[in-house]
Amino acid sequence: MNVSFVHRRLRPALPALMLVAVSSGCAKPVKLVPVEGVVEIGGKAAEGIVVQFLPQASDGEKRPTSFATTGADGTFRLSTYDGKPGAVEGMHNVLLADTLEERPAQGSRAVKPPRLDSRFGTMAGGLMATVSEGGEAIRLQIPTATP
Repeated sequence: MNVSFVHRRLRPALPALMLVAVSSGCAKPVKLVPVEGVVEIGGKAAEGIVVQFLPQASDGEKRPTSFATTGADGTFRLSTYDGKPGAVEGMHNVLLADTLEERPAQGSRAVKPPRLDSRFGTMAGGLMATVSEGGEAIRLQIPTATP
């Protein structure tokens, strides 16, 4: 699956991602399927990207959020916050945060430009992916952030 978007500067909201994850609990057991993938930024493997899948539920039932952090080769393997491998089947909003982003002191300028646009850390960012049993690896292709 290829997902591409045009974006602006990033200020990833990792604390907000964690809040969404904590509030996305699950009422009853659901079937999880293995999910692996890769994140590329500007065509290159992206290390240190937190990938979070938030399942969409049309029936109002809560489903668990899954997450992973990409390795040096940009790959990830999702698991739920309680350590179960995989993600629920269906459509997911995908949030991204860059753990390697430079965060200078307030009032100081960043020397290194961000790799991701800030919108990818929000539900409004529009990044989506479908998880299906026996599906192929998910490839998230994100353009390089523009200043």
